[in-house]
Amino acid sequence: MHFERTIKWLLLLALALLLDWSLPAFAYRLPDSGQTKCYDILGSEIVPCPAPGQSYYGQDGNYRSHPMNYQDNGDGTVTDLNTGLMWEKSDSQNQYTRIWREADNYCKYYCHLGLHKDWRLPTQAELLTLVHFGRTNPAINTTYFPGCYGERYWSATQSQQHPDSKWQVQFNGGFSVGANESLGSCVRCVRDGP
Repeated sequence: MHFERTIKWLLLLALALLLDWSLPAFAYRLPDSGQTKCYDILGSEIVPCPAPGQSYYGQDGNYRSHPMNYQDNGDGTVTDLNTGLMWEKSDSQNQYTRIWREADNYCKYYCHLGLHKDWRLPTQAELLTLVHFGRTNPAINTTYFPGCYGERYWSATQSQQHPDSKWQVQFNGGFSVGANESLGSCVRCVRDGP
């Protein structure tokens, strides 16, 4: 009897492992930057995007990969269908600025959107995946992230400029800047996807 239970348990375990291995894992895809224009050598004049073999071929505008693709979850959250990350949609946090410690605590302890409690500050790289480089003022999809007017948003990434500074992403033009943790900036919390 004990032997039969052991065999059944091993078969169930093998089946469970087989099913887990056969399920496709979520593939993190870097979203397209949204940049569709190409520029001359001075970077100031828009030109038709060059073909392979032509001078200045290889600009961001030459490539199309995974278009930015979001899903509004209807609970104050937005899922990036490329990265799998779930973002805080709320435009109310854009009305407040917080020093870095307050921003970190807000995500860890006070953000409970979608009944999730595992929110955190995004890394600089994660925050940059939201930047739409084909737009400015703001350089973000305002359908899914309303109320973002180009403010700076805190990241969890340490800046090398100073021990008391973290990287921020500014959604005015989509660039990163290092800022002292005592300065006030906006926050957009994130949680890991599948």
